[in-house]
Amino acid sequence: MIFNKSSLSWRLLKHFLLIGGGVFSLIAIMLYLMSINFANLAVEKSMFGMAEDIQSSLVFDENNQLVYHPDQVAEVWGYDALYNNLGFRITDIHSGQVILRSYTNPKVATILDAMPDILPEGYSKSINENGSRTDMYRIVFQLKEHLLAVDLARKDLVGELANEAVKPVLSFVSALTMGAAFLVFVSVTLVSIRSLIRPVNNVTSQLLQIKPNQLDRRLSTEDVPTEILPLVSGLNDAMERVEQGFEEQKRFVANAAHELRTPLAILSTRVELTQIPPDVEPALMADIKYMSRVIEQLLDLSRAQNQAGFAHSLVDLKEIGKDVCMLLGPLSVTHKKELSLDADNMPCEIIGDKGALIILTKNLLENALKYADKNASVQLIIEQKRISVKDSGPGISDDDRVKLFERFWRKEQSALTGSGLGLSIVSEIAHAHNAEIEVICKNDLGGATFRVTFT
Repeated sequence: MIFNKSSLSWRLLKHFLLIGGGVFSLIAIMLYLMSINFANLAVEKSMFGMAEDIQSSLVFDENNQLVYHPDQVAEVWGYDALYNNLGFRITDIHSGQVILRSYTNPKVATILDAMPDILPEGYSKSINENGSRTDMYRIVFQLKEHLLAVDLARKDLVGELANEAVKPVLSFVSALTMGAAFLVFVSVTLVSIRSLIRPVNNVTSQLLQIKPNQLDRRLSTEDVPTEILPLVSGLNDAMERVEQGFEEQKRFVANAAHELRTPLAILSTRVELTQIPPDVEPALMADIKYMSRVIEQLLDLSRAQNQAGFAHSLVDLKEIGKDVCMLLGPLSVTHKKELSLDADNMPCEIIGDKGALIILTKNLLENALKYADKNASVQLIIEQKRISVKDSGPGISDDDRVKLFERFWRKEQSALTGSGLGLSIVSEIAHAHNAEIEVICKNDLGGATFRVTFT
């Protein structure tokens, strides 16, 4: 995944994080509000439970005296030790008298002394002058023939002590849980983004693998999400139109070149048979030969682009090298260049179209013979799965290197020394054979090297 400001991955991550951050913040606020309400509810419920425990521990003895018999020693200790913060009283509803107290020392003030004489049934609370809160609870019940009320009082100091003991642990656990949940959320987000982006990356990978000579290939629509299926289909339709246009262009070039061959041949014959001034005839014949050369190379280019017409078979590169050197031997003499063939002793066989490979090798050698310096050395080197043409000429500049395989490009555009199609034909044939072309602008001889490597 690539994360930058304009990438889809970054936009998805930003949206996920913003939404996730908002959701987690809302959850934290809700938990805080719920914890406050839960604390109040817990106080009320706990006091109700304590009042019921007191009620269940009350009995009348044989002297008809109300006695408190708790099941646990801790309950007795709590009401005695925390008399100023925790206490209860039992009141007779009919007489209004307090018949039992949790702490009975009359010389010591307790929390019960600050309580109102009459409490509403259920939970209630009061705020003292110093701001402290007292929680109270009353339940009314029948015990034998007596109608009694249990009044329970507890200061918030008891709750605060419990909160101070428990709150840090709860805060730590809550923070740890929220943090772990957020990390899990981020991890799930990254995995989800990777899963969402994978189809787009697959489409991009397929596009990058399509070469100029593979316009018949189409993007696979298998496992493509519905949201990007129109984009993939649109690209396939665009490639279909490009292929059709390219095929029409190739057919036009091939047909035009083919139709021009005959008129040029007739024109050449008529010029030869016609009485033309000696000073005009050479230039006229040169122009005719140049046009014939351009037409022949256009036909070669059309054949190179039409891979369906290739007849692939086992081809010996050394035999091709020998045939081409014999064919261009006279040209090397004409241009006063030294032509040599250096072939490897090992077998140099590949699967390819023999005619196309001869054209490829011939065009490379012709370029070297035409453009190398006078008396330069031109070498055709045949190795295993490789054809190299090396010369001792002036070499190639870096600016010219990027234009070498453009159609109709020549270093000297005004000179009619070539059609500018030779290296374009080489490129098409190399691509048709899945070969790579390497251009070395300056070799050890001072010139350039063209190297075609077959896979």
